[in-house]
Amino acid sequence: MAKVQVTLDATKLRNLVSKRTYKNKDGQDVELQEVKFELVEVKEPKQIYEKDNMKIMKTHFAAAIQTKEEREAKADTIYIGEGFTTVWSNNETITYVATPVNPEVDDDLPF
Repeated sequence: MAKVQVTLDATKLRNLVSKRTYKNKDGQDVELQEVKFELVEVKEPKQIYEKDNMKIMKTHFAAAIQTKEEREAKADTIYIGEGFTTVWSNNETITYVATPVNPEVDDDLPF
């Protein structure tokens, strides 16, 4: 499983904060402040940094979620951050060895 580190621009996030309220299981009202965004994988990852046996690749971007009206009006996408993946390379040669198959053992079980 690849891990993606995401960096978001806090100045852009402040304008995107929305509030919502819900009732928890005890019946109390809970108010949340949240920012919803989409994390999108880029078509061509871009190498940002390389050293010895590791590379940092820009693999994702974060954008504010657009409403249907904004999409229909072809509004500009609000980019709020980037996602990076660290790729480690190992210079060792990997040798694959076949595992011998054990013959079936007759254990006198009726099934």
